[in-house]
Amino acid sequence: MDIEITASWAFNRYQETLGRLPRVTRSGETVSIGDLSDIEDQFDVFVFDAFGVLNVGETPIEGAALRIEKLRQAGKQIVLLTNSASQSRQKIKEHFSALGFDFTFEEIVTSRDILIVALAGYDPKMSWGIIASDPLSFADLPCQTILLDRANIADVDGFIFLRITEWTTDSHEELINALRAHPRPVLIGNPDLVGPRENSFSRQPGYFAHDIWDRTGIVPQFFGKPYANAFDLVRERLGDQGLEKRVVMAGDTLHTDILGATVAGFSTALVTGQGVMRGLDIKSCIEASGIHPDFILPTI
Repeated sequence: MDIEITASWAFNRYQETLGRLPRVTRSGETVSIGDLSDIEDQFDVFVFDAFGVLNVGETPIEGAALRIEKLRQAGKQIVLLTNSASQSRQKIKEHFSALGFDFTFEEIVTSRDILIVALAGYDPKMSWGIIASDPLSFADLPCQTILLDRANIADVDGFIFLRITEWTTDSHEELINALRAHPRPVLIGNPDLVGPRENSFSRQPGYFAHDIWDRTGIVPQFFGKPYANAFDLVRERLGDQGLEKRVVMAGDTLHTDILGATVAGFSTALVTGQGVMRGLDIKSCIEASGIHPDFILPTI
């Protein structure tokens, strides 16, 4: 699995998984705009992806925090919808505060939130092996957990992917073999294949999830964009009038942000300047995928 991760590789791999993703339910004209101020009066709620829209790696994108503040001043409702599953909402709030963003706790929706809700549906006696950085990063999960390593793979009842920074190829091969010998549930806290960083792309849990699906036939359960569970939680946060509000999702990835928001009935704005699709022929990617954003813009 030691391959070079590029924007082209990521798009092609997303294309290979397209049949496993929610089905596109609409298409139409895509309009190029300069930034979100061009469509500000059309929407009441602005939903933002994080990586590739607000920040790249540990670097905030120039002007993003100011744009969000201006939208707030115009009376717009803001939602940060992130597939980051390795940190609690409070930690994410603190992280973005350090980058210059003033999100409230209530404005943040994470795939971790969705996973925690889903865990209530499993037998509380189940033990879960967690792919993460350290035990403190999953102490709040409402289940029996252990930090997974090659020595304890056989001892748990299921697996949860939160963060794969320290997940090695050798460990992954051990997991593949263990799942072939004894199939168990696999929960994916972050469906993304890759994440944009300053000068490269990092693997994310979805990268390993689809490899598990390919090689074992076990279908992981995904939490986050593009799946309905993410957008259902956004609607819940918007309150009783959420369905009547005019909502647009700004994201950098066709197969997660734009696809999921389209299926949910939101309008969509594809941000192309700094994220997963930077440097690609965007028009060709839209045609190849069949996923049509309503708007394209270089930055928010």
